[in-house]
Amino acid sequence: MRQLPDRLKQPVPFVVEALPTFKRSKIKRVLDLGCGTGRHCVYLAKNSFDVVGVDVSVSALKMAKQWVREENLKNVTFVQATMTDIPFSDFQFDAVFSVSVIHHALKRDIVKTVDEIHRILKENGLLLTNLASMKDPRYGKGKKVEAGTFKILEAFEEKRFEELHHFFTRQQVSKLFAHFTRAKIELLKDKPFYWKIIAIKQ
Repeated sequence: MRQLPDRLKQPVPFVVEALPTFKRSKIKRVLDLGCGTGRHCVYLAKNSFDVVGVDVSVSALKMAKQWVREENLKNVTFVQATMTDIPFSDFQFDAVFSVSVIHHALKRDIVKTVDEIHRILKENGLLLTNLASMKDPRYGKGKKVEAGTFKILEAFEEKRFEELHHFFTRQQVSKLFAHFTRAKIELLKDKPFYWKIIAIKQ
């Protein structure tokens, strides 16, 4: 995957830090929601997990599939879908993780996404994700769409585009995951304007 910059080939720190928890919890089947070009799918597959990557982007999934072929990984599959309508039946996954994806939506779609994640997780299943906080310097920038949600001009790989961002208080994050039995919520150490959430379904 020479066309990808190095920073998009490496897993983010909070996924790496979660690996011992995944192994200790005997997690086997994992869904990466919003997998993009597949860096976390590749990382977890190399650590012996069975991984399903879901993304809405056809071009990103094409690159992800190419990367998996180059690595000769047999324990990764990819599905094109939206995060609000995940095409799996109930209780399918030991864990779901999603890196910097869920907050790029309207509040109603974020709520629906979290409900979908809860639905496809097995009992005692684990969710690992991050959400933008109101401490983010981008909060209040761009065009306000609804309370807490702004359409902000982004730049990525020489492309410029507008993207939705919903920003959360700690209390709002807690309410979002209230139907999970346990949810640990804290600011990321390396990016303290994002909430890190580890939630357990019981």
